[in-house]
Amino acid sequence: MVDAALYARSGLTDIHEKVLAGERLSREDGLRLFACPDILAVGSLAFLARKQRHGLRAHYVRNRQINYSNICHTGCRFCAFARREEEEGAFTLTREDILAKVADDGGIPFAEIHMVGGCNPVLPLAWFEETFRAIKRLRPDAVLKGLTVTEVHHLARMEGIADAEAFARLKDAGVAMVTGGGGEIFNPAVRDSICPDKISGDDYLRLAGEAHKAGLKSNCTMLFGHVESHADRVDHLCAIRAQQDKSGGYVCFIPLAFQNRNNTLAAELEAAAGHPPAGPETTLDRLRTIAVSRLLLDNIDHIKAYWVMLGAKTAQAALFFGADDLDGTIEEEHIGRMAGAASGSVLGSGGLTRAALDHMIRESGFEPVNRDALFRNLSGAGAPARPKGDADATAGAIAKARSGERLGWDDALILYRDADLLTLGDLARTVRERLHPEPVVTYVADRNINYSNVCVCACRFCAFYRPPGHPEAYVLDKKQLAEKIEETLELGGTQILLQGGHHPHLPLSFYEDMLRWIRETYPAIHIHAFSPPEIAFFASRSGMSTREVIQRLRAAGLASIPGGGAEVLAARVRTKVSPNKCPADQWLAIMAEAHEQGLKTTATMMFGHEESDVERLEHLFRLRGLQDESLASREGAFTAFIPWTFQSANTAMAHCKPMPAPGYLRLLALSRLVLDNFPNIQASWVTMGPEVAQLALFFGANDFGSLMIEENVVAAANVRFRMNREAIHRVIAAAGFEPRQRLMDYRPA
Repeated sequence: MVDAALYARSGLTDIHEKVLAGERLSREDGLRLFACPDILAVGSLAFLARKQRHGLRAHYVRNRQINYSNICHTGCRFCAFARREEEEGAFTLTREDILAKVADDGGIPFAEIHMVGGCNPVLPLAWFEETFRAIKRLRPDAVLKGLTVTEVHHLARMEGIADAEAFARLKDAGVAMVTGGGGEIFNPAVRDSICPDKISGDDYLRLAGEAHKAGLKSNCTMLFGHVESHADRVDHLCAIRAQQDKSGGYVCFIPLAFQNRNNTLAAELEAAAGHPPAGPETTLDRLRTIAVSRLLLDNIDHIKAYWVMLGAKTAQAALFFGADDLDGTIEEEHIGRMAGAASGSVLGSGGLTRAALDHMIRESGFEPVNRDALFRNLSGAGAPARPKGDADATAGAIAKARSGERLGWDDALILYRDADLLTLGDLARTVRERLHPEPVVTYVADRNINYSNVCVCACRFCAFYRPPGHPEAYVLDKKQLAEKIEETLELGGTQILLQGGHHPHLPLSFYEDMLRWIRETYPAIHIHAFSPPEIAFFASRSGMSTREVIQRLRAAGLASIPGGGAEVLAARVRTKVSPNKCPADQWLAIMAEAHEQGLKTTATMMFGHEESDVERLEHLFRLRGLQDESLASREGAFTAFIPWTFQSANTAMAHCKPMPAPGYLRLLALSRLVLDNFPNIQASWVTMGPEVAQLALFFGANDFGSLMIEENVVAAANVRFRMNREAIHRVIAAAGFEPRQRLMDYRPA
């Protein structure tokens, strides 16, 4: 239900009409899609084409990848996997090793066995034939997908036989498909630069035709994001489309994102640019490439978001940009991981389970379909992830949001549950542009200083706190504080965020003394400190009112109050996850008191644990109500809203599954629509990663949060994204915005 005006503003109306009519797009159309700065317009077109073909189905497979050898003589400059025979780390699995991997399915049969390696100069075709036959005997029901066309051509040359005969022999041995690897980029100049000893692009296409003629299906690929141009990508896609017109055997197209570690090409690109290539700033380019692939490849059924190379969060988002497949469980993978793929830590712990993939898909709003390598449905009929509401009601809520009218509860709930993600993004982006017409994204240079980790609250979601007397418990002294503040100032920081636990033995005077000392010693630093639960605890320990505690802290040097400790402002949720922390009403009352005293504050929401969608809305509407009151009658107010997702590792709530990237973006967009009286919405790169945070700039966020010179609370839950100033600037600029450092109150720094 994206407004057609979106395509008109982006100059894509004619392409939109072609997509609606099912007409083939031209090469020039592909170039225009790459040149269009509006990622939501391009993504919406691809999502439309995807829905025409697959509805809301999203596929995955229970598969086993086997890299039988890394010995290869082609010497591709982008490859971190290949070794020469004499090199350290070179290996070739025995047939027994391979069969042991095939047998080790944990009681859940593999639907696909995927076997690739290098152009090994020793292993003959007969070795592969015997190995494949043994695999089929062991797993007769699994689809065997074996070797790239480059490997098959290499084997044919070794045997002195025609390529067609090699394909026929592999088929006779039980192979049903050849893999799509080796496509790289077809432009001869690019290919000469990155893989000069590999077969040409023309040969890659010709060999696919030979495989298809032999009765084998195949996938096809494109390695992108290195030295090629957008025109090279479009030409590559058009050449694949033409080959599919001829031979018709391609099952799925897989755009493979270039990885930037442990390979010659990456090292050269980093030396030339001064920073690693293919970093988080390339997320939008990756999603755009997936979208253009879906739009140009009208004769290939499936587009894969290969989570191994994209990372799971970007792959989830790609389901809204034309992809309909996430690949599979992949317990073991070496080629992408060795080149620095974002999924390396996941693969190191055993890949993704079927349950995890099912959750990733379903919670993103799609219907999971378990498939085999040939995309035959193994799930049965299936059912939509969630029934959609009344179409007229949804259209009415969208029209109301588009007009700029304030949303009521029912409208917000309808949008949250039933509007598609890209429509929500477009609506939120419109609000953002109305409030912030300049193409600027702000950030603050600050440091989170956790003055103590001692806490008696014992919140079930917290991995950071330690009880009194614990061997890891600490309270920072002034020397430690000084080191942290001085480093912050040296790095161009303007602010510190002071937060700790609820320490039962520290009097209010301790905090007053800390504030006075910081203000007197470092007068240039802004002190953003003590969340409402901390203030409530100080008051209860000192026998004072929270209003008086705020007055005393402000007199000592407190400049503003962070919005931490909000979690979800619903009584049921707080009773369940943080029963010893101040209740929701008190959190709001403390913020109101701070606003009355002229303090600026922020507001947060930690979501994705025990709360319902209705309770998330309750949180937003309670914040909006308080902001209305503060703006009308008080000196202070909320400056920004920061939603972030619960991180479950090392907590008492480890059963909670990760919030998918689309779920985060959906809540972020809704918050921009509901919180019409909040001037700023922050993207949370600390919890979601810089890739999703970059995409969030098109879903209502106008602020990139903090440089975060130090962060300990989220890190305690095993989430350790880090960015320096230059990286933040690259990510923002790559999205088409100007990065600008700010102060806490959003004045320029």
